[in-house]
Amino acid sequence: MLNENNRRTKDFFRSYTAVRAEKRRHALKYPMTIHPFSTIAIYRERILCFMWLICYVTDPIIWSFQAVRTIYHPLFIFQLHLDILFFINALMTCFIGYVVPLTKEIILSPRETFKYKVWTYLIPECIACIPFSLILKKRFHINPKKSRWIALSSVKILRCLRVCDFLSYLYNFFNEMNMREWVYTWFVIFIINLYLIFWSTCALFFLNVLHYTYDGLPKNSFLRNRAVKHPVGTTIVEPENSFHNSFITVLTTATCHFFGASEGYVPIELEIEKLLCSGIMIFGYLVCNFGVAKLLEIFGASSISETKYEEWIYQVAEYAESKNLPDNLKKRLKIYHDYKFHRRFFNEDVILATLSEHLRNEVILLWCRNVMEKVPLFQGMPKGVVGSIIGYMKREIYLPNDVVLKYGDPLTKMFWVSFGTLSVHYGPNAIEILHFEDGDHFGDLSITKAGGIAKLTVICLEITEIFTLSRRDVKHCTAFLKEMGDRIRKIHKEKRELYPTLAKMMSNEDTHNVIAADLRRGRILESDNWRENP
Repeated sequence: MLNENNRRTKDFFRSYTAVRAEKRRHALKYPMTIHPFSTIAIYRERILCFMWLICYVTDPIIWSFQAVRTIYHPLFIFQLHLDILFFINALMTCFIGYVVPLTKEIILSPRETFKYKVWTYLIPECIACIPFSLILKKRFHINPKKSRWIALSSVKILRCLRVCDFLSYLYNFFNEMNMREWVYTWFVIFIINLYLIFWSTCALFFLNVLHYTYDGLPKNSFLRNRAVKHPVGTTIVEPENSFHNSFITVLTTATCHFFGASEGYVPIELEIEKLLCSGIMIFGYLVCNFGVAKLLEIFGASSISETKYEEWIYQVAEYAESKNLPDNLKKRLKIYHDYKFHRRFFNEDVILATLSEHLRNEVILLWCRNVMEKVPLFQGMPKGVVGSIIGYMKREIYLPNDVVLKYGDPLTKMFWVSFGTLSVHYGPNAIEILHFEDGDHFGDLSITKAGGIAKLTVICLEITEIFTLSRRDVKHCTAFLKEMGDRIRKIHKEKRELYPTLAKMMSNEDTHNVIAADLRRGRILESDNWRENP
């Protein structure tokens, strides 16, 4: 099930109501599917990150160097166990839902999940887990030193298709650890450069040996020389105990060419080796330039927003100090700005003012899609009309325990709940009757009766985002959209009859009938309440 305490869940779902609706959808419609934000899915991602960090080192060694491609070598045995874990993960993945990045939609249907994962994940992973080198040697008795069939072992390169998933999971891990984004970017650039140098080393060795085979290497190949001073023919191509020497020599040569530093440990004479080293040098040049450009982009663009936000928070803190505000209020100011700006400073009014009316309405519609989808008042209305109405709205953010509306206050505007949960109290005695959640609206008496006063007291239970519309704007919108005015009046009439009934029921309920009271308030369905026997 969905883990509501995970940070990714809190970032994806803006309120507890949305989390609860997702848990209900999962439990009722797709109980056999593992939710992508569940605890087991999150720990699976962390384990996979660690496994990929290892396999991106062991896989190229296994299919490049003959010395470690024996069933008795510890690295080969370790790789076999790692492949078994990858195979189990491939099967498990078909039962885990996924998120569509473009639409932010969570797919939990078992059929859709399997259909999506079978070609993109299951088949490539299963093929990459097959030990072709062992099969060729033990089943078909093919000598890898004299046959090019050993190229089948390079099928493990299919695991590179998971690089994007690896970086995504790694980003989620850094985010859960509350690390800043530039730390993640620096780490990724560093580790990718290490991997590319390592892969270039294995490719230089493997492609060269594959072209000539082990026994057919020319005497002037750099793989047959340990050092410049040693005579030609001093081989570093394994016998079985020379893997360390082979790897160090090729690594030094590949690294020097990757960074364009020098010719390397051993001079290059063969044309094919010169071609491979030139390709490594060009590839390394592009990678290094991309890394430098990415780092400059981080410091030149992303840090500006964070720096301005930190400056703004510093100004807020100085303002609070100058006014001698209590610590509790300072903390609430910090929480308010974190929620509003998402720790990135931007001037929303200035940005929207630079857009055309059509583009501004599109942005507002996308931003307010939660209101459009869940508010019954807007159901069936054209998006253009709804966008025009939402254009008049103002966004307000309330913190827990904030009073949004108080009994007896004059009603001057309507309220629409975008995200969050509010407690509703009726009458002067403040009897709690229900909760307002995502999509609910209140304050509709402001258009049905001039000078009306509030009959409710509405208090926030969590950080809540509300859109408000002044009485004048409501009357303006309902003037050209009569259907909206009729709907508001109808809903107000129903509420006017419902609220007193709920208040009477709550005030007269039997205090000893605790279970019935909890059922009416929804507490038993929301959390586990353990009761001792009387």
